[in-house]
Amino acid sequence: MNTAVVALDVISAVSFAAAALLVLFGRFESPLVSRAVRNVFAGAMGLYAFVGLSNVLEHAGFTTLLDTFEDFAEILFIPAIAYVATMMLQNQQVEAQLSSARQMSAQNDLLLNIVDTVPGGILVVGPTGAVTFANEGAERILGMRSDTGGSVRITPSWTLVDPATSETVVLAQIASQGPLNRRRLTAQWPDGTSTDLVFSSTPMSSQSGDLGGSVIAFEAAGVRG
Repeated sequence: MNTAVVALDVISAVSFAAAALLVLFGRFESPLVSRAVRNVFAGAMGLYAFVGLSNVLEHAGFTTLLDTFEDFAEILFIPAIAYVATMMLQNQQVEAQLSSARQMSAQNDLLLNIVDTVPGGILVVGPTGAVTFANEGAERILGMRSDTGGSVRITPSWTLVDPATSETVVLAQIASQGPLNRRRLTAQWPDGTSTDLVFSSTPMSSQSGDLGGSVIAFEAAGVRG
């Protein structure tokens, strides 16, 4: 009987020791298994390897000196495993958030690339008239510029004029008019040239339901000297 018990104790000690070494020095690609998780889990396996060694020495009749510390090792095993489980759950949640952020970033990059291929201009204008986005078409037609922070600078040299009334029109007026379908305006430049533009506008709603600005699309209908 003692021989069988000792054999099982040896198997237990060797198995848990091997598990501790595998966790410490194995290669894990999963983001759930951080260095802290590996260290604590390896420590937990080491605790039970110690318990197995203590049992081997006790049941083989060598010594019972380690038996005093055996209970402490078994008690520490439970919070160690609880810590590992908690950390892996947190890592899973963080990885899910990072994966979602990466997907959103990829979708935004794709959307921006698509928008920049449109030959016409596309602007996003806030409720106060501030331009928060301009695609490459808008930059080319009206000389707008976007910095790396996303702010859009409007070249003040041109003036939008309604050819039917000769009244000056600002982007805030277009954004506040609600849905707009192909309104013709003229961009007049200081050198006397003018660019005929056709504007369309679609309002955007904020999360509260209030008007959150508009998406304005325009295209050049011709340049006059």
